[in-house]
Amino acid sequence: MDTAALGHFATATDIGAVGLGAAVVSTLFWIFAFLRTGTTSLVGRSLGRADAPGAVRHVQRALGLALAMAAVWLVVMWVVVPAILHVLAPAGPARDAAIAYTLIRGMSLPAMLLALVVSGYFIGAKNTRIPLVIASTQAVANIVLDLILVGALGYGAQGAAWGTFGSELIGAALALILLWRKLTPTQRQTFRDWRDRSLRQGWTTLLKFNGSLMGRTALLTGVVTFVASVGSYFGPEVLAANAIMLQMMNLASYALDGYANAAEALVSHAAGAGDVPQFHASVIATAIPMAVIGVGLTLVFWLGRGVILTLLTDLPDVRSTALEYWPWIALLPLLSWGAYWFDGVYLGAGQAGLMFGAMAVSVLGVFVPMVLISAGTSGGLTNGIVWTSFLTLNVVRQVTLGAAYPRLTRKVASGT
Repeated sequence: MDTAALGHFATATDIGAVGLGAAVVSTLFWIFAFLRTGTTSLVGRSLGRADAPGAVRHVQRALGLALAMAAVWLVVMWVVVPAILHVLAPAGPARDAAIAYTLIRGMSLPAMLLALVVSGYFIGAKNTRIPLVIASTQAVANIVLDLILVGALGYGAQGAAWGTFGSELIGAALALILLWRKLTPTQRQTFRDWRDRSLRQGWTTLLKFNGSLMGRTALLTGVVTFVASVGSYFGPEVLAANAIMLQMMNLASYALDGYANAAEALVSHAAGAGDVPQFHASVIATAIPMAVIGVGLTLVFWLGRGVILTLLTDLPDVRSTALEYWPWIALLPLLSWGAYWFDGVYLGAGQAGLMFGAMAVSVLGVFVPMVLISAGTSGGLTNGIVWTSFLTLNVVRQVTLGAAYPRLTRKVASGT
């Protein structure tokens, strides 16, 4: 919505600034996304063992960790954000606007982390309707606030940032209200007790599991940040076009995440119970719709490219540049759905270490060498090569995760 609002009511510089700032926010914020996925896996496996109090304790630990990390972030972001953007983008209006945008967005991290923990609990409990309500409410709030702040008042990139900030606060407040309403009286009693000795245990498991997820997410979001920021060296039109393409990538990932989240919930319950046949059934059941969605999104992105770009921007130079690179983003859902699917399976089984290994091989063994080799050739690094490297990373990631599936099955069978 930020991109679309600026595409119609602002300039290419604003679009590029939001694309750059959003990529930095994604890198910094989604390093903490392990709170959602980790909570889902731990809660699901506890419920699979019929340990409802243990599931609530996992939520309490995750909330405590979220508040601690948010407090640290609110202090250091005023130094970290400008430093990162000074490295990623050359001096100019786009970088200045990106810094302002990112700092405003940065203040919403506490709200985002609280919403992530709550969504993680509900998905682990096989209730995906509540996260849908939270996300939908937040999306509508973002649309309304962007139309007011960007469209009506003309505040540009900073208006888009404040609109997203406001929607994050609304989402967090709603998440906490719904969590309390959906807990049973016994669960509420457990949740009220923050002095129980059992709450002091389980931190090693939490930190080890989430540490692997943090490393995996840091590698992936670092790549996404590079893809978004490198366009600034190819000109404002390429920067803006990449911002639009990354929004389409986000759209595809969120669509695929639906069944990836279902895989997390179903697999976590099966893994908690040590039920290997149910584990395999959950894997197969979620693979089929994800493949259909991947193919469908590729067709929609390619056949509807003109309509999509018209909705997102009316700047002719940006649209023509985006069309030049559109084949890469159209192919992404088709070539990447398996990676998202395996993520859900491995998360549900609690095997974050295997996920980190696959991501490290894909990023450090494939993406980085491809970029460096291209940069050292006579033709130099181009935007097309950057996107080719990104697609290759996703293909390699799903191949490595697929190769480790027999090992995953043995771990589920043994309860490890």
